[in-house]
Amino acid sequence: MAIALPKYALFDMDGTLIDNYEFHLKAWGEICEKYGAPRSRTEIIRDLHGTNFEVCQKFFGPEMSFERSEEIGNEKEARYREIYAPHIEPIAGLHEVLAHLQEQGVHIALGTMGNSANAHFVIEALKLSSFLSTVHTAEDVSKGKPDPEIFTKCLTSLGAPTALSSTEVWIFEDTTSGIQAAVRAGGIAMGIRSSLDDHALKNNGASHTFADYQEVMNLLRRS
Repeated sequence: MAIALPKYALFDMDGTLIDNYEFHLKAWGEICEKYGAPRSRTEIIRDLHGTNFEVCQKFFGPEMSFERSEEIGNEKEARYREIYAPHIEPIAGLHEVLAHLQEQGVHIALGTMGNSANAHFVIEALKLSSFLSTVHTAEDVSKGKPDPEIFTKCLTSLGAPTALSSTEVWIFEDTTSGIQAAVRAGGIAMGIRSSLDDHALKNNGASHTFADYQEVMNLLRRS
């Protein structure tokens, strides 16, 4: 079945451009242990949504200040980059999809709840800068996903009109909160099955799901 290309394509980063989830879990596990709040893998997965401030309040308690959460969050992200750097690679087919969308005049943005250092780390390692018209990170928003703020900021930076048809915006995501944010931003949620299955993604609003970007490319070839 043919599908019309969007005018705008927004991409989450963690778990969407790269399959790095386990490295984030490992880094958070080490940080929680270091600061006297050990968490099981299941507990970390349960609470790992939103900004680092929101996450730190879940892990270390509501008395956690914003300033202290920034310190802990930055330490955790630095540790994540250290342990992931030797392993970083794109999810299969990513560059082919980005090149195809760019060739067809689709405006591309990155919207991640990772910090700017993490975004720079990924963009540089994977050589993505030539594909991205704009990048927004955790520092640019006050609310984490499932709030759509990160994606609405991307659309504003791309110069998108306020009134958009959902078919004009594809948003690639891999988590339930990300899929919900994509839907709330008014786009078509495209789920990447790096950590969740088809049912979990579609149950939260994904219109399509893909194992990787090779499958996305198969869809694009029919557009």
